[in-house]
Amino acid sequence: MKHFRLTLPALACIAALAACSQQESKNAAASGAASQTAAAASVPAAAHKIEGASVTVATARGETAVPLKPERIAVYDLGMIDTLSKLGVPIGASIDESRLDYLKDVIKDAKKAGTLFEPNYEALNEYQPQLIITGSRTAKAFDELNKLAPTIEMTADTKNMKESAKQRIDAFAKIFDKQAEADKLKAEIDAAFDAAKQAAAGKGKGLVILVNGGKMSAFGPDSRLGGWLHRDIGIPAADDNIKEGSHGQPISFEYIKQQNPDWLFVLDRGAAIGEEGQAAKDVLNNPLVAETTAWKKGQVVYLVPETYLAAGGAQELLNSANQVKEAFAAAK
Repeated sequence: MKHFRLTLPALACIAALAACSQQESKNAAASGAASQTAAAASVPAAAHKIEGASVTVATARGETAVPLKPERIAVYDLGMIDTLSKLGVPIGASIDESRLDYLKDVIKDAKKAGTLFEPNYEALNEYQPQLIITGSRTAKAFDELNKLAPTIEMTADTKNMKESAKQRIDAFAKIFDKQAEADKLKAEIDAAFDAAKQAAAGKGKGLVILVNGGKMSAFGPDSRLGGWLHRDIGIPAADDNIKEGSHGQPISFEYIKQQNPDWLFVLDRGAAIGEEGQAAKDVLNNPLVAETTAWKKGQVVYLVPETYLAAGGAQELLNSANQVKEAFAAAK
C-alpha cells in the first residue's frame, strides 16, 4: 500500500489570553504580588523601557509595543523561526539545536541559548537581545524572559491556523519593515491552500490521530492537529463528535474501524521528538484498522514532524498544502 508523507505545520498551540482591566493592573502593582497571575490574564509590559522607535503588534497575549526593526533577536519557537527565515530576518540567538533538518541551517550561526522549555538566561544576558519571540512551549518562562528584554508570544491559533499564521506574518512585517515580503508570502500560502482544497473536494472524510507509543488519540476540527485539515483544507471529519482535551480523545482500534475514514492522517509523536519505541506504522498494522477504507485504498498519510514541532511556520504551511494536494491527486 502507498503511504504519503505530509509536510506540515503542526502544532502547537495556545489560545490568546484576554486583557485584564487597568484597575486589576494597578492593584497587582500596588500589592507587590507576583505578576504571574496578572500575566496570565493580561499582556505584561516589558521590563525594559523601549529605546528608540516602537510599533504595536498583535500577539497571542494581545496588542503589545515592541522595538521597531530590532537588530538582536532571540527566538524560542520553531514555527516562528521558520516564518522569520522566509521573511529574511536574521536570528541572533535561539535553541541549542533543531530536530527539523530544514531549520538547522537557519540557526546554525545563532548563539545557543537553551531549549524551548528551558532558556539559558546566562547566554541571553551575554547576547543582550532587543526582542525575544516565544511560543507556547516557552510559556512558563515568559515572565522571566520579559525581564531581560521585551518579549512576545506568537503562537498560532490552531483553530484558525492559516489566517492566524498570516496575522503573525503581518506582525513581523511591521516589526522588521518587511511588508512587501510578507504580502508575497501570504499570497503564496493562499494559493497553495486553495489548490489543496480543490484537490480534496469530494474525496471523502478524514480522521486525524496521534500515536504515542502504543496509545492513540483523535483530533477534531477545533484541535491543534486537526483544525487546519478540516477547516483550512476543508476535509470533512469522519467523526463530528470528538471530545478532546489538550492531548486529543483517547481511541481504540475498534473506534477507527467504526468511524471507517476514507483518509487517515497520522502523527507519530515518538518519531517527531526522537523517542525510541514502536512506530506508528507498526501500531496501526492491525486487523481492525485494515478493514477501513483508508487502509484498503492506501490513503494513510503520515504527517512529518513539523506538524507537531513547528505548527504555523510559513514554509511548513506551503509544504503541507502542497503535499495534501499531491496525496489527493494520487487517490484512486
